[in-house]
Amino acid sequence: MPGDTLTETTAVPAIAPADGSQKRILLRFTKEEEKDLRRKIDRYLMPLITTLFVLAFLDRSNIGNARIAGLQESFNLSSNQFDWLLTAFYISYISFEWVGFLWNVVPAHIYVTMCLFGWGLVASLQSVTFNYWTLFILRFLLGIGEASFAPGVPMYLSFFYLRKEMGFRTGIFMSAAPLSTAFAGTIAYFITSVADHTPIDSWRVLLFVEGIPCMLMACIAWNYLPDRPSSAYFLDLKDKIIVRSRYRRRIEVEGEQVSHSGSHGFKWEEAIEVLQDPKVYVTASMFFLANIAYASMPVFLPLILRDMGYESITAQGLSAPPYLVAYVVVLLTTYLSDKRQSRAEFIIFHSSISAAGYLVLAISRDTLTRYCAIFFVASGFFSVVTVVIAWTVNNQSSESGKGTGMVMLNTIGQCGPLIGTRLYPESDAPYYERGMIICSIAMFTVAILAIMLRRHLARLNADSYKEERYRLIDDEYSSPSVPSIADEDEDEYDDDDDEDGDEDISRYEVITVAEARQLREEHGFNIDILDDEGTVDTILKNGAKLVAKKQAQTFKYML
Repeated sequence: MPGDTLTETTAVPAIAPADGSQKRILLRFTKEEEKDLRRKIDRYLMPLITTLFVLAFLDRSNIGNARIAGLQESFNLSSNQFDWLLTAFYISYISFEWVGFLWNVVPAHIYVTMCLFGWGLVASLQSVTFNYWTLFILRFLLGIGEASFAPGVPMYLSFFYLRKEMGFRTGIFMSAAPLSTAFAGTIAYFITSVADHTPIDSWRVLLFVEGIPCMLMACIAWNYLPDRPSSAYFLDLKDKIIVRSRYRRRIEVEGEQVSHSGSHGFKWEEAIEVLQDPKVYVTASMFFLANIAYASMPVFLPLILRDMGYESITAQGLSAPPYLVAYVVVLLTTYLSDKRQSRAEFIIFHSSISAAGYLVLAISRDTLTRYCAIFFVASGFFSVVTVVIAWTVNNQSSESGKGTGMVMLNTIGQCGPLIGTRLYPESDAPYYERGMIICSIAMFTVAILAIMLRRHLARLNADSYKEERYRLIDDEYSSPSVPSIADEDEDEYDDDDDEDGDEDISRYEVITVAEARQLREEHGFNIDILDDEGTVDTILKNGAKLVAKKQAQTFKYML
């Protein structure tokens, strides 16, 4: 349909009517309509993205389930050789983090399809290997495929959501990690139970079955994954105009440098600015420390449970409940984090309980107590990793900056698994005290870094707030007063009862004559279009004042 794909600009100049004059037209939409748009994006985008990450995490961590299903015995692997299989994945994962820049260059539906098919094929080929070095090479290639996908997803989500909406959406996406880990144990239990009655090695069946879905999902990603909101198949013209208004808000109120045109590109000056920002290295250090636990426990938990005295098949099943609880905790944490518009306090809380859980695992010898501690450990580090990612994206203003921030976060942070994958050698069985203590220290250090960064950002916000207030005072005394309907009844424009806390400026967007005509054709008179010059002029002037007020009330950095 003509005009269905919009360019995301802050204010689209109106198309001149037939008489040659310029006519300004506004579309008015309600806060409920914006919520409907957000729900629509959630409904179409998040299940697909979450499913893809479930498959990615399943393929990277199922090597642990394959180990106790007979892989180690088939190749007569030592504990050190198995650790190198884990390390091979993370060596390539770290080395190819830079590929995440391609999210800004290649259309998402093309890029993700290539990633999915590539790592799905490699994951399946692991099932037909007959020697250690072939498996080692395939694990290395698997790391390349997954490094191209997962690290860039939070940046991709930022194309669709406001800063204050990112925490919960990142939580939905990242909660796929504990969910897939829970599935890994459950699926491995059933697959190995069935495979035990076949002539094929159980671990081969497991790796093959869990690799195939990625290649099938590549077809779905090609057809249904939108590149940007402006090209999303599930949004109509009115939805895209509301999206355009949200982009304007991100620029004018939140201070972001958003790519309006929907074109794909990368700005090196923005990347260099991020590389000189110490905040990036603090969050990357937190990610590094959290990843020591995040990358090791999902792989080694079946082994740890087996060494508690459970049979291999039972250990596969018992590894699921802690991660199902962690899935719920991650969603609840990120929802509350968005609600409170705070990141640090949740990182401090969850890193502390995770560290305490690791201490219990290191000290206690009671099987039930140690198993219960795993619930706190898993819920803690999964939540920390998720909130750190959201915090990193929140505090970068440009799309290239977000991309660079995520690349740095993952390049430094994914070095953590190089340590984590070597924390549980068989010589430390059955209690693995050394690994548990190292993880506990790492998580306590995360809490300390979060406290330090929060205090630093609070100081930066205070300085920024003072500068903005002084600027507004100068403007007030140096320019004449602008008449505003908000002067008469500002409560009419107060949306404090809205969960977003946004004022009415977010409910108007300049549209073209052509767009107005198309909206009338599609919606008839069930749409609020304002074309009276006096009313439009008053609303725009009022909007400018409210933007200035909102800028003064909006902190530059999220704490």
